[in-house]
Amino acid sequence: MNSEPDTDLWDPGFVGGHYLVTARLGLFRKLFLKPRDFTPRFYHRLTELAIEDWSLPVPDLILGDALRIGVDLSIRFQPTLDYARSNPDNLDQLAHAIKLRYQRLLLDMVMEELRVLEDPFWLTEGCATIERRVETLINEALAAQSIRCRTRCILAPEFQALDEAEVENLPAWSPHRPLYRALLQRQRDLAEEAARRRMEQEARDEAARIERERARLALEQLETDLQKAKYAHETERLKAAIAAEEALQAERRAAEVRQKEEQVRHEQKLREMEIEAELQSKARRAEAMDDTDARLRREIELLALERQRLLLEEEVRDIKLAKAKGWIINASRRFQLGQDAGFDEPEPPSLPPELPEN
Repeated sequence: MNSEPDTDLWDPGFVGGHYLVTARLGLFRKLFLKPRDFTPRFYHRLTELAIEDWSLPVPDLILGDALRIGVDLSIRFQPTLDYARSNPDNLDQLAHAIKLRYQRLLLDMVMEELRVLEDPFWLTEGCATIERRVETLINEALAAQSIRCRTRCILAPEFQALDEAEVENLPAWSPHRPLYRALLQRQRDLAEEAARRRMEQEARDEAARIERERARLALEQLETDLQKAKYAHETERLKAAIAAEEALQAERRAAEVRQKEEQVRHEQKLREMEIEAELQSKARRAEAMDDTDARLRREIELLALERQRLLLEEEVRDIKLAKAKGWIINASRRFQLGQDAGFDEPEPPSLPPELPEN
């Protein structure tokens, strides 16, 4: 409805920070806009020419029982110096004075302009043209009164469902009869257009569904192919891994066999060395035993000889003692005899020769 762009843009010429200066000295009064570098005096009074928003209360346009058109009309305005000079008594409430003075006039202009909606042409062309005409009408009317403004008009039609019998029952003098006939035809056209669009949408939806189904099947086939390829690749990988594992196991078993053979040879060699060492040890022990036996025999022989020597020495000592005892007895006897007879001193008996030591 409002999709058509504005071909002629209305420039209201709003000015922000706009102040009106009133200079009053006695009966003298002067109005002017505040300059940029202005220093107010005691006889000056500043009045802001503010930009105001005004929502004009336009009643809904009722065109029979089946059509109601809502009107949203908003005006943004700013009084100018010329307007203030022409209304010096309302300087403190210029915006309020504008609303009171022009509201009824603007409402009358708008309602009169909206009567064109009784013509059914807008059902096909939309309301944008009428909205622009209302805006231009109000802008021009206020601008003619030295009021800067920008107007926005929005029309919102509300339709009720119609049937052909209801339209035919309208009286012939009714101003809404042509509009309702056009509205009924428009309703039929819209229904047919909606049905056609619905059928086209259903056809597009069906085509899209078929396309999605085809894409889904293609995707499933692709996934199946990829899965098969993945399984084949995994199978080849497992076969290669099994072959590698078998080769590794065979190499490991061969290494273990070689290690065991080497260990057996080493153990056999160690056993041979142990046997050899044991034989050598036994031979050494045998030799040592032979030497020990010989030494024992020699020691026994030496002990026997020593015993014999001791026995001989003991016998010699006994003999010597016996001889010594006999000599002493003989000597005592001879001494007594010598004293009596006076004989020479006998020679001491000789000791027996010592036996050689074995």
